[in-house]
Amino acid sequence: MRVLVVDDSRAMRMIIKRELRAVEGLDDVLEADSAEAAINVLTEEAVDLVLSDWNMPGMSGFEFLKLIRDAGWNGHFGFITSEAAESTRIQALEAGAAFLLTKPFTGADLAHNISLLSTGGSSSYDEATSSTSEEGPSVSSVLEGLLHRGVTVTKADPPRREMARALARYVNTAGEFKAACMAEITFAASAGAALSMVPPATASEWARSGALTEMIAQNFYEVANVLAPVVSLGGPHVRLSDVIMLADFEKPPDAERITNPAKQVNFNVTIEGYESGRIALISLS
Repeated sequence: MRVLVVDDSRAMRMIIKRELRAVEGLDDVLEADSAEAAINVLTEEAVDLVLSDWNMPGMSGFEFLKLIRDAGWNGHFGFITSEAAESTRIQALEAGAAFLLTKPFTGADLAHNISLLSTGGSSSYDEATSSTSEEGPSVSSVLEGLLHRGVTVTKADPPRREMARALARYVNTAGEFKAACMAEITFAASAGAALSMVPPATASEWARSGALTEMIAQNFYEVANVLAPVVSLGGPHVRLSDVIMLADFEKPPDAERITNPAKQVNFNVTIEGYESGRIALISLS
């Protein structure tokens, strides 16, 4: 079996390729950083299975699926995405996807869904991945699933303004800004480093510098992406829009809304082996 992994995040492509090791009968893994690039691959290479993200710059994964199905490509197609709504899964299956697997996921989850392709069985969908809660274990479970490390989450004071911070902004289906995650640079650096298996000492150096490297900033984007199911604290389903880096004491865009939210919970997050940092989950609804 030849597999094409399509995701704009280099870190997520790496994770999916790593988890594919649990799949038997795998011959080759190709990758593309956009739907447009994936179309070029499919015109030149024989591919048995496409694993695609849903939300990508330019053409979305859903638009990509519809386009190649209309063009007559009849191979297997699966989504690996942070979109956990049941309506999204139904939309994907009706368009011709074999399964939709929500981030974070395990190699066993992926292997199970791929194994069903040859038997004609129906795909599994874990409703627990779409549960939304303000409790610490929900945050720790999604981070542990992504990073494959122990994560300890405890209630804490808000992120410190005297430190550089990363602000992840989330929007609803209409594109309206509805939720945010504010993270101290220590957490952003640690999480991004853990995702790409960078040593803890290096992550600490990045945190002390007050600025994230491009690679770690991109990796933190993926971390913020998997937090989408829990960040709105029981509010509407949201998806990650963007991540903004803030210098120490710098006010974020929409500062009044963020500092006077409808709901906010604050945690101190420790990733096994890495420096801890505070995050705030902020609901604006």
